[in-house]
Amino acid sequence: MQKLSISFLGKDGPGIVATVSLALSSNNCNITQVTQSILGAEFAAIFIVEVPDDVTIDTLQANLEADLRKDRHDISVLIRGASSGTWSENIAVQPYVVTTDGPDGPGLIGAMARVFARHNINIENLKAILGHGGANHALFVLEVQVPESVDIGRLNREIQSAGREVGLNVSMQHRDIFEAMHRITDF
Repeated sequence: MQKLSISFLGKDGPGIVATVSLALSSNNCNITQVTQSILGAEFAAIFIVEVPDDVTIDTLQANLEADLRKDRHDISVLIRGASSGTWSENIAVQPYVVTTDGPDGPGLIGAMARVFARHNINIENLKAILGHGGANHALFVLEVQVPESVDIGRLNREIQSAGREVGLNVSMQHRDIFEAMHRITDF
């Protein structure tokens, strides 16, 4: 068996996941992981699949595209070999949640991302909520993996400074604390 990463991107609509999963099944592919999201009117998904060795990438690509066209889905397909392991498998990391909010404008995500990159911090999940809290308001939630070697106090000062430069309020919490706080407020 070969392990492949298959990305789907295009116009959202009902039935895309059904078409994709049935097409994968008809090609004897086993879905081992999937993530899917809707951004505006765009559908985005990544499937990690186990594929029989006798199924080529070109054949699988042609079959998926044909099934998507047949069901009238305007979706692009990208297939590549799946990466093995995880980014953090050789270093100790801690999970943190960083939230930012403030006026919307260019460069907001980049301001935070540059600080994380300098400290070898991986962004594992990013959610942008624009317009919530006002027409020109931006809220971002970033789930990051911070190497244990990073000085958390220094990191916090740097992201606060980067946030101020672009007008954002920034909060950083260990994920366990963030989740505990949200469980308390859910009562």
